[in-house]
Amino acid sequence: MAERIQWAALPTALKDAISARTGPIAAGRAVTAGQNSPLAAIVETRDGRVFVKGLPSGHRLVITQAREAAAAPLVTGISPELLWQFDEAGWNVLGFEHIKGRAADYRPGSPDIDLVTALMQSLAAIEVSADPGPWKPIETRLRTYVDDPGDAQVFAGAALTHTDWMPDNILVSRNRAWLVDWAWAAPGAGWTDPAFWLLRLMAHGHTTEQAEACAARLPAYAAADPAHLDAFARANVNMWNEIEGQNPISWAKTMAHTARAWAQHRSGRNLATRSAVTAEAGQALGSGQPPVRSRRALCPLACLGRVEPGG
Repeated sequence: MAERIQWAALPTALKDAISARTGPIAAGRAVTAGQNSPLAAIVETRDGRVFVKGLPSGHRLVITQAREAAAAPLVTGISPELLWQFDEAGWNVLGFEHIKGRAADYRPGSPDIDLVTALMQSLAAIEVSADPGPWKPIETRLRTYVDDPGDAQVFAGAALTHTDWMPDNILVSRNRAWLVDWAWAAPGAGWTDPAFWLLRLMAHGHTTEQAEACAARLPAYAAADPAHLDAFARANVNMWNEIEGQNPISWAKTMAHTARAWAQHRSGRNLATRSAVTAEAGQALGSGQPPVRSRRALCPLACLGRVEPGG
């Protein structure tokens, strides 16, 4: 986590580099949301507000700035516009259109759930080119959290995924949602973003069944191989356990607990499915008839047809 620098404490050379793009700056203030960028501020100019974020040029996470810049032309209309970027005065800085909004409400029954679903449907149509660019594919990021690194290939795909669906990264403004902060964007399977999202929904009060039903409104998640979802759930347990161990603060503990709850739920459902199939097979053998496997016994909740928005 980066220590946020207050606007007044920024180096003069950095302020001058920013004002060269914005024009005279009447005021600036650091924002409180976010954790990775030491520079994150809203500046007041004669033409309106601009959101700026940046890292020292030699920072180990400066690649995240390149990811945000690479994502910007792909996400026009669902994210604030990237206005300019520079690497000078010892800093790598991005300037974005400022959108006044609030963080999404992920609690059960919130109307924001529908707004985020619509946002995710728009994102689902966007793919990343084969050029590796600054991306770190999801299968590469998660390969240390699966039993065999090769198992992570089930997460691979060409969809542009955001991967960080914390409520602060969704700005709700005038009855629509905007997606911000593409630092951890990655090419991956289209179902992984809904899966990342459902963990956040659970962390904000949804039951596992409710969260999976929300995710299953996205076609990619509804069509996902249950075994791939199981692998993803287990990988998230390992990832969040590591994060909690390194930084045992409240939100990390919540997410680690949530990941374990989801994986346990999926594991228990799989056991119930196997038991049901075994029982059906036994009954069929006793009757001399071939077993009939029910769709409900074999498919988890996410595969039972909740595909269309509002379904």
